[in-house]
Amino acid sequence: MPSDAEPFLQRIRAFPDDDSPRLIFADWLDEHGGRESDRAAFIRIQVALASLPADDPRRPGLLVAERDLLDAYRAEWEAPVRGLGTGPVFRRGFVEEVKVAAKQFLRRADELFAAGPIRHIHLLDVGQSLDAVMESPFLGRLTALTVFAQYGGDALARAVARCPHLAGLRHLNLGRNRLEDDAASHLAGSTLLTNLVELDLAENDLSESGGRSLAASLAFGELRRLELRHNPLGPGGAEALAGSERLPALEYLGLGNTGIGVPRLHALHRMTDLLRVPALDLTGNQLGPNGLKTILTRPANDAAPVRLRELDLSHNELGEGGARVLAECRALADVRTLRLAGCGITDEAARLLANSPLLNKLTALDLANNPVNDPGFRGFLDSQHLRSLRKLTVPLGVSLGMQGALQNRFLHGHSR
Repeated sequence: MPSDAEPFLQRIRAFPDDDSPRLIFADWLDEHGGRESDRAAFIRIQVALASLPADDPRRPGLLVAERDLLDAYRAEWEAPVRGLGTGPVFRRGFVEEVKVAAKQFLRRADELFAAGPIRHIHLLDVGQSLDAVMESPFLGRLTALTVFAQYGGDALARAVARCPHLAGLRHLNLGRNRLEDDAASHLAGSTLLTNLVELDLAENDLSESGGRSLAASLAFGELRRLELRHNPLGPGGAEALAGSERLPALEYLGLGNTGIGVPRLHALHRMTDLLRVPALDLTGNQLGPNGLKTILTRPANDAAPVRLRELDLSHNELGEGGARVLAECRALADVRTLRLAGCGITDEAARLLANSPLLNKLTALDLANNPVNDPGFRGFLDSQHLRSLRKLTVPLGVSLGMQGALQNRFLHGHSR
C-alpha cells in the first residue's frame, strides 16, 4: 500500500460505518494502478455486496470476483492485523472482525484498532481477565462482541450488562457459557444494552424463568433476532417470549431443542403467539401432530395478526398426521419458507402437502432426510397448487429422473 495512505485510513477508522471514506480511498488507489487497482476493486465489490439483498441477481458475479481477489491477495491485505488477532474477516474492503485472546487484547488493543476499522471481536481465553477487559474503552468502538464457549456463567453476564463501553453494541453472542436464569436477569435488567438488534444465548441453561426475564425486559425494544436453541426453556418460556409486548421488533426467534414438546404444552393457552414471529425455528422439540396443532391452531375469536413467514420444524416426528395439520392450517397461508427435514414425511404425507391450497405462497420447501420417494413426489408434479414454489429440497433416494422433472416443474427448483 502506498506510504501516503495513512490520512485516508485514519478517516476510515474514524468513521467506520460510512462508506464514503472507503470509496474515496478506492478512487485514490486507482490512481496508482497495478495491484492497488485490485485493492480498489475489492473495496467497491464488498461495499456493493453489503447493501445488496440476498436474491439480487448481481450477487453471484460479485461473490466470484470477491473470492478471486481474496485468493490472490489475502495474505498481503491481512498483514496489518497479523500477530494481533486471528481469523480476520473482511467487510467493505477492510478487516472488521478478528479473534483475540483477552490478555493479548489488554496488551495490544491500541495496535489492533490502529490496524483497521475493527467492529467485531471474538474474545478468547477470558478467564481471570474478564473484569480488566470490561474496563477497556476500546470496547466502545465495537458494534459486535462474541464471547463463545468461555463458560463465564453469571459473572460474564453481569459484567457485560454493566459495562458502559458496550452501550453501542448491536450484536452480542454469549453462547455456550453455562448461563443460568440469574444471568438472563442481569442481561434483561441492563440499562446499557438497549441498542442490541441481535442476541445469541444458545447452548446455555436458561429455563422458563430465564425466558420470562428476557420477555419482560425493557432493554430489548430494538431486538430483531433472539437465538435460544439448546436451552431448557420449555413451552412456558417459549410462550412468554412469543407473546411479549416488549419485543416489538422481533423478526426471528430461535427455539430449537428447547423442550417445547412436553405434555404441558397442551395446557397453555397462548402458544399460538408463536405465529406473531416472522421467522421461527422449532427444530428438535419432539413435536408430534398434536403438539403442532396446539401451536398452529388459533381460537376462532383470536384476531391477532399472523406474521409468520418462515418456519423450521426439522427433526420433529410429524409423519402423516403432522403433514395433515400443516396442509389444513390457515395460519400458514402466508408462509414462504417451510423446512421439514427429518420429520418422518412419507409418500402419503408428501401428497398431502402437495395438494394443500393453503401453501400457495411457499417459495422454498425442504423435505431432505425423509422416507419419501418418487411416488410421493408425483403428487408435486400433478399438483394444481404450490404455484410460488421455486426451491424444493428432496431426499437422496429420489431418482435423477424425478429430480429433473421436479426442477422443470418448479422452474428454478433445487434438489439434492
